[in-house]
Amino acid sequence: MNLTSNDALLDWFDRSDGVTTDTRRCGPGKLFFALKGERFDGNAFALDALAAGCIGAVVDDASLEGEGLLLVDDVLTALQDLAHLHRQRFSGPVFGLTGSNGKTTTKELLRAVLSKRYTVHATEGNLNNHIGVPLTLLSMPADVEFALVEMGANHQGEIALLSHIADPTHGMITNVGLAHLEGFGGVEGVKKGKQELYVHLAGRGGLALVPADDADLKALSDLEGLQRRLYRTAEHPPLLWRDGTAPDAPLYWSTDGSRTPGAWHAGGAPIPVRLEGPHQVANMAAAVAAGLHFGVAEADICAALAAFEPIKQRGETVRTKRNTVIVDCYNANPSSVESTLQAFSAADHTAPLAILGDMMELGDHAAEGHQLARDVARECGIECWVVGGQFATHAPGDRTFRDLADLLAALEKDTPSGRTVLLKGSRSMQLESLVPHL
Repeated sequence: MNLTSNDALLDWFDRSDGVTTDTRRCGPGKLFFALKGERFDGNAFALDALAAGCIGAVVDDASLEGEGLLLVDDVLTALQDLAHLHRQRFSGPVFGLTGSNGKTTTKELLRAVLSKRYTVHATEGNLNNHIGVPLTLLSMPADVEFALVEMGANHQGEIALLSHIADPTHGMITNVGLAHLEGFGGVEGVKKGKQELYVHLAGRGGLALVPADDADLKALSDLEGLQRRLYRTAEHPPLLWRDGTAPDAPLYWSTDGSRTPGAWHAGGAPIPVRLEGPHQVANMAAAVAAGLHFGVAEADICAALAAFEPIKQRGETVRTKRNTVIVDCYNANPSSVESTLQAFSAADHTAPLAILGDMMELGDHAAEGHQLARDVARECGIECWVVGGQFATHAPGDRTFRDLADLLAALEKDTPSGRTVLLKGSRSMQLESLVPHL
């Protein structure tokens, strides 16, 4: 079998009904990419994919034989190259988004605001890595007007790769915090890794939206060739603020840097947004700034913010028969836990209880990271239960559980009642499974 060129793969893609890397989603018209992982080899399922109706199967095992098999040097590289080629046929804005915290919420806010004017294709779920970004691009309809691509990373060089694949024209870094410290090699490594988006944009004369009150991001974006639109201060509006200190206080914003609501606030009325906590103001400010830059009407921006609902497991509120549970356990790092605990404390909830799970990928910073989270809970005066070996070793709580099973056993004997419970931990801790028991 001869190697299949990228141009030939693009032709196969154009004749397909889309790509898949999952044999469970194979079917008539699909183009299957036989990716390999630590525990699987997609090449072993290539013939099954063809039998399920796929028009072709992209493989890198030269020993395979059969009609419809497309041999390449490396399937993952072929998938990424194909996505890059497909993206180059798109003439509209491609907006790249990364950051330590708030990526997905900000992405969904951007989608909501920009959809008021454009047909928007955006990253679904957490498909933001070296496989997810290509899949996002390859699922982009031909008639879309705006592409919004979330980029995640846990080591240096990854944002550079994703930026090459997606080739964004515009971009944003939400923040730089204490996340994936093990892979990045510390905070300075995180900064350098996230800056790769700015570097790519600078190389193509692109534009970055940069929060003017973030000294780190302002410094990282000071690059020759990079256009900048600063926002989030009185000197660089839009300026957003809440009416009071309550985490769910209504939202105002203006475009002149003053604290005078714009006319689009329907007679000066605030926006009753459903995103709680001061840290969410930064996410909403990013969406407002993007909306203004791309010409979305102010009233439409307000409407999008008012209609926005929290994303599942990212600050979602669930009311059980016994308690109110705030489920914020899709991911966690010291920075996000700190801001979440501070918002939880400021809310003046009834009988607040924070249940914190271990934070992953902190490496040599695990001890100080978990201790920081525990210290913040103590400073906020919040009763704090902790779950997992890292917390148990480095920062025991008011109650400490070695694992989830240990905590579930305790809940069966004595379930809290009449409390507001915050669940916050890394995804692998699966704290959301506690909801039925609370």
